[in-house]
Amino acid sequence: MNKINFEKLKIRLLSLLIPIFCFLLILCTVKLWPFGEQTIVSLDLDSQYISFFSYLKEIIRDPTTLFYSFSKTLGGDMIGLVSYYLMSPFNLIALFFSTSNLPIALTLIIILKIGSAGYTFNLFLKNNGYTSLIFSTSYALMAFVIANYSNVIWLDGIILLPLIAMGIEKIIIGKSPAFYIFSLSASIFTNYYIGYMLCIFSVIYFFYCFYFKEETRSLRSSKVFINFCFASIISGGLAAVLLIPVKYSLETTKGLFDLSSIQWQANLMLKDLFSKLILGSYNFNEAMSGKPNIYCSYIGLLSFVFYFLNKRIDKKEKTGCFLILLLFLVSFIFEPINLIWHGFSKPNWFPYRYSFIFTFFVLLIGHKGLNITLEGNNKRIVLLSAGMLSLFILIGYMGNFSYLNIYKFLVSLIFISFIILYLLKNMKVKGTLLVVLVLELTVNGYFSLKEIPHLSLNEYKTYVDKVEPIIKSIRKKDSGFYRFEKTFQRTQNDPMLLNYSGLSHNSSAEAPFVRSYLYSQLGLCTEDNWTYYNSGTTYANDSLLGIKYILTEQKISKGYTALNTYGDSTLYLNDFTLPFGFLTSGPVHLYYPVDFSWLSNQNNIWKVLSNNENLEIMKSLEFSIIKNDIIQNGDYFNYTVNGEDPFLEYQFAMPKKGPVFIYLTSNDERKVKLFINDEYLCDYFTYGQHQMIRLGEYEKDEIVTLKLKLEEEQLDIQSVNLFYQDMDVFEEAFTSLINNNTLMIENKKNGYIAGHIEVKEPSNLILQIPYDQNWRFYVDGNKVNSYESLGIYSTLHLDEGFHDIKAIYIPRGLKLGIAITIISLIIMFIWLRMNEL
Repeated sequence: MNKINFEKLKIRLLSLLIPIFCFLLILCTVKLWPFGEQTIVSLDLDSQYISFFSYLKEIIRDPTTLFYSFSKTLGGDMIGLVSYYLMSPFNLIALFFSTSNLPIALTLIIILKIGSAGYTFNLFLKNNGYTSLIFSTSYALMAFVIANYSNVIWLDGIILLPLIAMGIEKIIIGKSPAFYIFSLSASIFTNYYIGYMLCIFSVIYFFYCFYFKEETRSLRSSKVFINFCFASIISGGLAAVLLIPVKYSLETTKGLFDLSSIQWQANLMLKDLFSKLILGSYNFNEAMSGKPNIYCSYIGLLSFVFYFLNKRIDKKEKTGCFLILLLFLVSFIFEPINLIWHGFSKPNWFPYRYSFIFTFFVLLIGHKGLNITLEGNNKRIVLLSAGMLSLFILIGYMGNFSYLNIYKFLVSLIFISFIILYLLKNMKVKGTLLVVLVLELTVNGYFSLKEIPHLSLNEYKTYVDKVEPIIKSIRKKDSGFYRFEKTFQRTQNDPMLLNYSGLSHNSSAEAPFVRSYLYSQLGLCTEDNWTYYNSGTTYANDSLLGIKYILTEQKISKGYTALNTYGDSTLYLNDFTLPFGFLTSGPVHLYYPVDFSWLSNQNNIWKVLSNNENLEIMKSLEFSIIKNDIIQNGDYFNYTVNGEDPFLEYQFAMPKKGPVFIYLTSNDERKVKLFINDEYLCDYFTYGQHQMIRLGEYEKDEIVTLKLKLEEEQLDIQSVNLFYQDMDVFEEAFTSLINNNTLMIENKKNGYIAGHIEVKEPSNLILQIPYDQNWRFYVDGNKVNSYESLGIYSTLHLDEGFHDIKAIYIPRGLKLGIAITIISLIIMFIWLRMNEL
């Protein structure tokens, strides 16, 4: 008995360590840290997740940041972001690493998750031999994991999937459903998106075991069915503390499902799927809009074929497995079914995010197919399966896919040939086959990872070590509310990475109306799910948005005070920053900015704020146009290249000293390069670069030339908006607001603000936070309603007098979710106790 337990312990330990060892081999071959200067951090892990992991420290320090944060655009709900990105217990590892060492922490987290996936699958197989290690290692390092390890937030679902399956089997054989309840609930907690997919899996796997699986179908009964249904409901109830608030959060961050947007056509053909059976069938384009990642080792795929060719396996069980296979094929091929798996929302990058469930079934079926085939010493099945798999691979290779080449194809055939020769000779699984598996999975990992760009550890550390001390020094001197920004970035999530209140942000959990306000109505840089401060803003916008400190490599003067120089960057203090809360008597609740009227919007906003209809801060500039090697088509700004040096030159004279800005509009954006006084400024009409651009500050009567150099054969421009900011008029408008009393903040956290203000006459108190029903406002201890002003800001109407102001952010549905979770927990314990489960 002790020997058996020792063997089991050894196999379980190896199921954890072998995938870790194999993944380290992959890192070594690709020369990623700790075997090279490049890190494992890539794709969304680089642009998003690493910053969110840094923000996790702030949540521990200040629990109010769990619900709200000023480190994303103007401030916004965090429950959706936290629930999707940060709920894994593995994430706690990041707390022990500094911001500059987070890539190392993420490497450790990914390695441990991969090892854990191997362990749980091995546990599920209940097999104490080398065969179980073959399949658990294949599961831990399947193509889905290699292609999506950067989506570290999804890996918990891969770990929990085998445990959910174990829990379902326990219910069917009459054991306690507690294991299933906690496993499924944990999958929803760690990532509700993958948890949703695992809920679908649970239904599929239950009916497979209930009706088809040879070992369990004889145990089916109405009681088993009821227990499964009730346990599933309880699992959802336990997660309600997150699910209910997330439901409300998603209503503001996700668009509604639109049947008209569905493409009622096939996504791919069988040859597309066959191509994904070849080693290294992955590249950068596949991450954007590729095909399902279904490779999971050739011994696993061969064993999957063994299963269906072996006559010793129960026919009814085969029928069930075939139906499951058919369901996934239909899901892969037809877009409407594919969308159901993705929560009725088309994925932005990383398609077929549920394909790991298909691989689970392939390996589960293959495990049984291999064992029974080897027991029967059936060499005919081995040969036939090899022929079929080789044919599938040949068909896939002949599809001429960009991620394949002759080397990948030949290496794949070599591994298949070796496995077949080994099995024909031995007809048993030994350590040699496990070594071959590790080599095969390493080759697949090498082929796949070398196609993806990775983050340089030195570049990352250099950036953090440059900017983080500056932010900390500001925080020591200024404990009030302010926003800090810079005109350069590592990613759009620098505010979360370095823990400051900024405008830049990138995640699918951002409210579109905030992003729309910053871009569509104010002219900042944005694209897809991100917003970036950059230089796409005016000094008037900086004031309105509360940008008090700016770190930039550009030179700015009037209205800004240089505080310190850090290498080629200078830290400026904005002399015209509006405070967090300020009073105005203007009709701010009646004015709504107009989309893409950036120039007039800024004038009109300040007219309303200062209650002065004659105010004009932004003033258009008159200019002349010089065309070189360009033909103008018709009366519109439509140009065709007609020479070797095509450019447009706009020349203007400054009516008075001040900063100059431009933005261009086009129906057909084509890349151009901007030069100011013959010095290169930036590209325009490129990804994310079609916003307002600051051209610099110029003296009165100075002649300035702006050159647009065409990079393509044609250019269509709807309008050229060239203007300057009248700083004297702006200072007048700013002073009229500051002359009123402003909110004096006594206590400030991300989800809690307390302060006081003296009001001399009935006025509107504008708070620099987006309007959100989740904010609770109290004036002198009494709850009051807020309203939206200027199209976005939370605003309170205050009567004359001295007032205490308090604001608390409480996500909608949180109290209901807590209540449902507690009730579900009580019901579960009573149910389990009454039924002695």
